[in-house]
Amino acid sequence: MFAMWTAQAHAQTTSTTPNTALPKIDVTASADATTEGSGSYAGRTATIAGKTEQAIKEIPASVSVLTRQRMDDQNLTSIQDALKYVTGVQSVDYGDGTAYYKSRGNYLSIEFDGVPIIGGLQYLQQFDLAMYDRIEVIRGPSGVMDGVTDPGGTVNLVRKRPQDTFHVSTETQVGSFGSFRQAIDVTGPLNKDGSLRGRAVVVGSDALQSVDRTRQKEVMAYGAIDYDFSPRTTLSVSGGYQVNPINGLDYGASGVTDADGNLIGRVPSSYSQNFSPSWNYGYTSLYEVNGNLVHRFENGWKSQTTLFYRHELAKSDYAYAGPGATADGLTFFGEQKQRNTYDWWGADTNVTGPIKAFGQTHTLTIGANYSLESSTADSGFVALNGPFDGQTFSLFDPNAVEKADVPFAFGSNNRIEQYGIYAQARIHLLTPLTLVLGAREAFLQEQSQPTIPDVTDWSTQAQVNHRFLPNVGLVYDITPAMTAYASYSRFLTAQTATTYSGGLLPARTGEQYEVGLKNSFFNNRLATTAALFRINDNNRAITDPNNPLGSIAGGKSTDQGFEFEVTGQPLANWNVYAGYTYLNVNYENDMPNLTDGTDPKHLFKLWTKYLFSQGTLRGLSVGGGMLAQTRISRGVEQGAYAIFNAQVGFQFNKHVQASLNLNNIFNRDYYIRPPGNFFSTFGARRNVMLTVRSDF
Repeated sequence: MFAMWTAQAHAQTTSTTPNTALPKIDVTASADATTEGSGSYAGRTATIAGKTEQAIKEIPASVSVLTRQRMDDQNLTSIQDALKYVTGVQSVDYGDGTAYYKSRGNYLSIEFDGVPIIGGLQYLQQFDLAMYDRIEVIRGPSGVMDGVTDPGGTVNLVRKRPQDTFHVSTETQVGSFGSFRQAIDVTGPLNKDGSLRGRAVVVGSDALQSVDRTRQKEVMAYGAIDYDFSPRTTLSVSGGYQVNPINGLDYGASGVTDADGNLIGRVPSSYSQNFSPSWNYGYTSLYEVNGNLVHRFENGWKSQTTLFYRHELAKSDYAYAGPGATADGLTFFGEQKQRNTYDWWGADTNVTGPIKAFGQTHTLTIGANYSLESSTADSGFVALNGPFDGQTFSLFDPNAVEKADVPFAFGSNNRIEQYGIYAQARIHLLTPLTLVLGAREAFLQEQSQPTIPDVTDWSTQAQVNHRFLPNVGLVYDITPAMTAYASYSRFLTAQTATTYSGGLLPARTGEQYEVGLKNSFFNNRLATTAALFRINDNNRAITDPNNPLGSIAGGKSTDQGFEFEVTGQPLANWNVYAGYTYLNVNYENDMPNLTDGTDPKHLFKLWTKYLFSQGTLRGLSVGGGMLAQTRISRGVEQGAYAIFNAQVGFQFNKHVQASLNLNNIFNRDYYIRPPGNFFSTFGARRNVMLTVRSDF
């Protein structure tokens, strides 16, 4: 969120494509896991678990792939909306174009085309999904590849690549809240022999939101070039730029408190109420450049090196309500002014290839990666009084809150550096049995320097040197269509809390145990995964019982549960996705924070679409889905709810199609983030989206 102070070549799907479907798109051999043009919700392979394409059924972990087809069918254009429809993931909006993301009771980390970027996901604006081919998610610790991270899992955003045939597509969307979006995507060869290929994606949108008076605009441009120095060596370079201004941003109302300050309920209002003055605004700009060099050796080995840089500027000036409110909506308001900058540098280099021994062919990956986040944070705060000194404002008349002159009163420079070397071996013990061994030697340092009101020396908040992170898994192919697996992995998470005397706390440590069963059906068109997991999280920072102003590493938590996912095409014209998660979180000698209360015990997600390819209904498609979860709480409880969506579409010819989506059919009122002492976020009301796509 803008208020950062509150937290810190294509494995083509084999299916029969009807004449009414979009033409199949051929892609270059360097993008084996590409989902664009597959027409399927199932991703057969993923790169997130080992830096190279691996069959999902052979990965001893829970992996989901959100394909380009499903993003298009559900009109998913932001990472917040996309991750809401990934099994086991909580995507909790903050009302300002950002969100926080959790899985298995813990935060998620992020990769961009396999390059881990520390601190690059939570509460931050991300690029429009028009520039991505797919989203890969691995649930559970992934420290071998990513380093010192939270154990919830990792999101890998995989960019679209240039294609070797000319292709242009457009997308026009009009929404019932008063929104308009236009996207254009052009790709193809740039020279006669096709060794140089390019791609350009441009998006513009202007959208009113479900909450009254909130308006968010976006302009995004993405470009990529691939050049084949030879049939075995390819250089890929890409860059992106995006701006997101938002007016009337609203962080919602705080909960109702009693005379002792205890939360007892929510302020009665419509679920479209904007509780902030109209002068609230935010602005985010981000740009990135990425370079990747791949060489494929004749003996089956492959080397690749990727360099990545991203910059983000987030500035805002807004009033928000709290702490607490009376039952009739009277509360204090404060004005917050902020300016944050972030610079991320990332690098990853690795080699992967086969080794023959003992009559079997094994696979070895060896690599190293580096991630640096440098950031600045300037902020100021003013408590706003009512018309008479000491009086409160009404949440139902927020425009009575006048803007103040807020100087920056706090400022800091921050630096988080992480690097490590890693290795992974896939050892075929027997024809149906594979042992997966992974290891990382990890290094991390976190530093900060106050700059406002005075510039002082840098201090170290966290230091990790020569920490060994292992991972081991077993994969057993019971039949060609059924695979069982078991895995164990350790994780390490740095902590910024300090002792009473100012000393650093040891890092959080823990491990995950997971067992699962993966199946494929209908000639690999449909896949299922069932998994049991348990995460033990130790050394969590808790308040020092002898010195309340300090912390000690004495907390523990256990996150355990069950996940089930089915995705793919049971019939050639029928796509389906469904995911269910049961999560039970227990704390020992520890207290959950305000984000822990947004983990529902039961979470179910569904989307399906069927295309008629024959008869009088030829070209017609129907689809729909739901999202259902049990209660959550941040002091005020949001009860269990289910949101239902539907879609109808028509393929006019092989070039033009249109669809009409009806979201939240029954206009269910609910909170995505229920009220606490500060902040809350409403779920979107019933709305309609008309989408027209062309493809040439």
